Amino acid sequence: MKRLLPIAVLLIAGCGSEEERLAERALREGAVHYNAVQYAAADSAFAMAPLDERAVFDRGNANFRMGRLTEAVTHFREAVAMDTTLHEQARVRYNLASAHLAEAILADTLMEQQRGMLGNIRIDGPDIATKVSQYVLLDSIQRDVQRLEALIDSSLFAAVENYKSSLRADPGDDDARFNLAYAQRLVSLRPKEDDGTGKDGDKDKDKELSARAKRIMERADELVEQYRFDEALGILQQGLKEDPSLKAKKEYMDKLDVVTKAARAK
Repeated sequence: MKRLLPIAVLLIAGCGSEEERLAERALREGAVHYNAVQYAAADSAFAMAPLDERAVFDRGNANFRMGRLTEAVTHFREAVAMDTTLHEQARVRYNLASAHLAEAILADTLMEQQRGMLGNIRIDGPDIATKVSQYVLLDSIQRDVQRLEALIDSSLFAAVENYKSSLRADPGDDDARFNLAYAQRLVSLRPKEDDGTGKDGDKDKDKELSARAKRIMERADELVEQYRFDEALGILQQGLKEDPSLKAKKEYMDKLDVVTKAARAK
């Protein structure tokens, strides 16, 4: 992204209600810390005026600078919901979109790291306890990858929509136009739902199963829920002899095999 809009401290002369004076103090103190690159202190100062849209917006900026993207998104969304002029809507929407875009980029980096870890996991050797722990780790990482995949998609969608909103409020903002094109490019590079990769891989494997194999899987799942792992494995192994489409569930059977052996060892 090309920029993040700076904080807006619009001070009113020392008059008004106690709430207004508190908001002005929060903005003034927060600005001092922000400009000194003391973002945590700036966040704390801005937090003293939770009902002032400027302070809420500025909290979003401080959190963005600290890399606390979830908090930044929350505060920018709150600022969007408050009464703002068309110009302020453009500013807030731009920063909200930028936070979502940064969120997607970070999630993509983390996802690639997790996939690298998946590629290094080897489930072999005679030790059953080690195999069980490796399967647990494998499942945990796979869930993280799926969660990050979903976060990337949702964050990119939110970034695109908010850049569009920013441009509707301020059509002359070239930075918003540039970042919108960049976010749309990232969306176009995302894997499609029906390509058999990524988060929909398990769904595609299920599609490979015959109707008979799916019934066998349903019965096996019922037994697993009852902790009758031996019986579940036996049903699947027998089913595989009768229905080759169950080969798509080989990894699942391998996990059951390890679990049953671990149970016997106890």
